[in-house]
Amino acid sequence: MTSFSIGRYLRRLYLAASELHRGVLLTLLVLHMVLSYTLLTWAGESDLLSVPSFLYWYATTASTVGYGDLSPKSDAGRIAVALFVMPGAIALFTVSVARAFAGVSARWRRRRMGLGDYRGMRGHIVLIGHDPERTPRMIAEIVADGQGHELVLVATEDLAGDWTTHRFVRAASLTAPADLARAGVAQAERIVVYGPSDAETLAATLAATALNDRGHVVCFLRDPDTARLLNAHCPQVEVVLTPTVELVVKALSDPGSSRLIAQLASHTDDGGTLYATTARIGGSFDDAARAVREHGGILVATCGKGGNSPVFDPDATVAPGDRLFYIARRRIAA
Repeated sequence: MTSFSIGRYLRRLYLAASELHRGVLLTLLVLHMVLSYTLLTWAGESDLLSVPSFLYWYATTASTVGYGDLSPKSDAGRIAVALFVMPGAIALFTVSVARAFAGVSARWRRRRMGLGDYRGMRGHIVLIGHDPERTPRMIAEIVADGQGHELVLVATEDLAGDWTTHRFVRAASLTAPADLARAGVAQAERIVVYGPSDAETLAATLAATALNDRGHVVCFLRDPDTARLLNAHCPQVEVVLTPTVELVVKALSDPGSSRLIAQLASHTDDGGTLYATTARIGGSFDDAARAVREHGGILVATCGKGGNSPVFDPDATVAPGDRLFYIARRRIAA
C-alpha cells in the first residue's frame, strides 16, 4: 500500500513537472533565486547581495532588459552569471510569460465558445434564447438605452464571433440549471426570455424564475392562452404579446399610430421614447407631471409600488416608490 502511494505521488510529481504547473514554476523560481544568491555570495559580489538590489538585478536579468547599473564585478561572479543565472532566469521568465498568455488565450477561447462562467456578475441583463433577426435588434436597443448594463446571451446554438456588446453562454437547453447558473441568472437584475416556441419560452421562464425571484423578468409569447397560464403561476413576469389585435385595430382607426407606438418603444429612434422612473416623494399627478416636464418629459401614466399595471389617471395620487411612465428624448433620474 505504501509503495503504491509513493508511486502514485511520484507519477503526479512527474506530470506536474512535465507540464510545468504554476506550483512547479514557483518552486523552480525560488530554488534558482536561492542558488543564484548563494553563487554571488561565494563570488564576493557585495553590490548584489542586499535583498532589494538582488531582486532588482535578477528581474532585469531574467527579463533581458539589463539596465547595466548593477552587474557582477569579479571573474567568478561573471562566470556564475553566464553559466547559471542568465540561462535559468531567462528560461523561467520566458516559460512564465508563455503560460500567462496561454491562460489568457484559453480563457478567451472558452468565452468565445460560450463556455465562460459569469456567476460573479451582478445587476446585469440575461437574454435567454436567440433569434437571428430579432435578438441583434434587441441588443442594439438595450445598448442604445444607455443604462450601462452588461449583457449575457444564452443560446443553444453555436454563435461564433467577437462581440463587444455582450457575453455568450452556450447551453444544452434553455432550461438547463447549470448553464443558466453560468450566465448569472440568479444575480441578474433583468431577464428577457425569447425562445423559438411558446413551449420553450414558458419552460425557460419558469426555470429562470426558479433561480431568480427578485429580478424583473420579461418574456415574449405568441399565444394568449399560454400568456394567461404563465401569469396565473408567475404574476411577477411581464408578458409581451405581439403583434396584438389592439395594435392592428388602432393603426386602422388612427393612421400612423402604429409608427408612433414603435417610435415610443425604440431607443435608437431620434424621437421621444417611453421610459419609467421611480417617484421619490408623494404628491398629486399634476405635481409629478410638472416635475417630469421640468426635466423635458411628459408624464403619461403611473403604477403603484410593486404593481405591474400602469394606469392613466390625472386624479391619481403618487406615493413614494410608485413608477412614473413618461415620454422624453432621454432618461430622467428618479
